[in-house]
Amino acid sequence: RLIDEVLNPKVDWREVLRRFIEKLRTDTRSFTRPNRRYLSQGIYLPSSDGEAMGELAFAIDCSGSIAVDPELNQFAAEVLTVHEDHKPRKIHLIYFDSEVCHYESFGRDDEVHVEPHGGGGTDFAPVFEYMKEHNIEPVATVFLTDLCCNSFGEQPDHPVLWVCNHDGAEEPPFGEVVMM
Repeated sequence: RLIDEVLNPKVDWREVLRRFIEKLRTDTRSFTRPNRRYLSQGIYLPSSDGEAMGELAFAIDCSGSIAVDPELNQFAAEVLTVHEDHKPRKIHLIYFDSEVCHYESFGRDDEVHVEPHGGGGTDFAPVFEYMKEHNIEPVATVFLTDLCCNSFGEQPDHPVLWVCNHDGAEEPPFGEVVMM
């Protein structure tokens, strides 16, 4: 058992998701209120407006291999947690199976609700195509999926996190994978 634990360590996927999201925060600075610490020396530097998070995309796998209970409910819970804890400027929810089935976006102060759409096969490529066609440019995309597919599309210009709930799934050609 000890050797198995060393060779196959358990990673808390929620912690990986949290760290992934935390890295996306940016510290915005502005000259609208100069930094008061340096004014007495005649130096005008911008002050910090605090950390902010840009737009974030969640691609939710609604294919037939995903069960509504508990998997889709768990996916929904993670989206709500990220929205409440990190307050991204906008959350894009892209529901997909072999194509994009539904799209919704929510602002920082909107009430987020997650409702699955779809139920066919699985293809990840249409998600990236949809984002490109609709000018959705998130700071990152988080896929909530079982990774039971081998069509990943082209790597986007932003980081991708694959949160997977299925052992032995296809390994994506890009992005970071964490097991749920």
